[in-house]
Amino acid sequence: MPRVVRIRSKKAGFRRCGIAHPEQWTEYPAKRFTDKEIERLLAEPMLQVDVLDLPDPEPEAPEGEDAPADPKDKEPSPKSQPGKKGK
Repeated sequence: MPRVVRIRSKKAGFRRCGIAHPEQWTEYPAKRFTDKEIERLLAEPMLQVDVLDLPDPEPEAPEGEDAPADPKDKEPSPKSQPGKKGK
């Protein structure tokens, strides 16, 4: 699972660990910071900090292979069946 550090500042431009933090949530890969820096960020009262474990992304289908079809896509809707007209 990739780890992400989400940070937002109570005051735009507040600096900690070499970054001017905005008021909006900003995500950084956890490897951007050392363990000591993450401790400093978490302890800083001017910042809101979340350390998250994100799920691994879904693997993509290899080139040339289609992803599994949705069963709903296999059956045409009554409106799209040729030769039949709605009343």
